[in-house]
Amino acid sequence: MLKKNMDEFKRTMALLPDLRDESMRTRHWNMLRLEVKEEFNEKSDDFTLEEVFKLRFLEYENDIISLTDEAKKQLKVEKDLLEIKRVWEDDPASDLFIVKEKSKADQEEFFKIGSTDNIMVLIEEHTVTLATHKASPFYKQFDDEIDLWENNIALITETLDLLMLATARWQYLESIFCGQPDIIRMLGEENAKFQVSNKVFKAQMSRINKEKNAYRALVAGVKDFIKVL
Repeated sequence: MLKKNMDEFKRTMALLPDLRDESMRTRHWNMLRLEVKEEFNEKSDDFTLEEVFKLRFLEYENDIISLTDEAKKQLKVEKDLLEIKRVWEDDPASDLFIVKEKSKADQEEFFKIGSTDNIMVLIEEHTVTLATHKASPFYKQFDDEIDLWENNIALITETLDLLMLATARWQYLESIFCGQPDIIRMLGEENAKFQVSNKVFKAQMSRINKEKNAYRALVAGVKDFIKVL
């Protein structure tokens, strides 16, 4: 009998680190309450080793091991999503590389996107991470956050592509309509349209230069930026 009691004590003690693991969330404790069919408050000072014995947790040893194992795997998803959010919202690694140049036509300064290598690396890395978690058994627990960042990153990608295209077209038209009076007289209507676009483009690029952060500059900080382009 003593040997049996000692064995049960050791096995119960072995469950405690998992039950106190940082991965355990309210949803996991609720699942455990349903399993043992008992009410308890895991945050209470009364939730002691004695209480664990009273609740007969050892009878549900395999269920608890399985539950805590899933909780640890879900914590990996949770941390990955927090890291993606941190990088796009706060890390300088997600800043756009902006360069200042002078117009060849009239020497007026303007801003444009330089290299996008750092942004593309993040997009590729985080797209793979999100796709992996979306295909995992734990997608349902994090579907809102996964879908949110999947959509945000897709919008960053689409907007950045359009912005690069718009920049190339602007530079081509700027070389035509700025500083060439003869062309301006011949293409008065087209020039008027370009001057409107010119102001919008420069204003947007000045805003983006001040913001720097790709997520805020292209998605969160402006409404319908794609329509502006």
